[in-house]
Amino acid sequence: MAKFKAKREKPAAKASNKAAIPCLLLVLIGIALMSLLFYFSLQSGGS
Repeated sequence: MAKFKAKREKPAAKASNKAAIPCLLLVLIGIALMSLLFYFSLQSGGS
């Protein structure tokens, strides 16, 4: 029977940290746009 060694995933963690910053920015910008859209829709419907 063959024995398999587990892979080390430390280099992959460093790459994911660099990719997480633009993804987080996109999520925050999307939340801000949705909240502004909701705010303006409430302003136009109230008056």
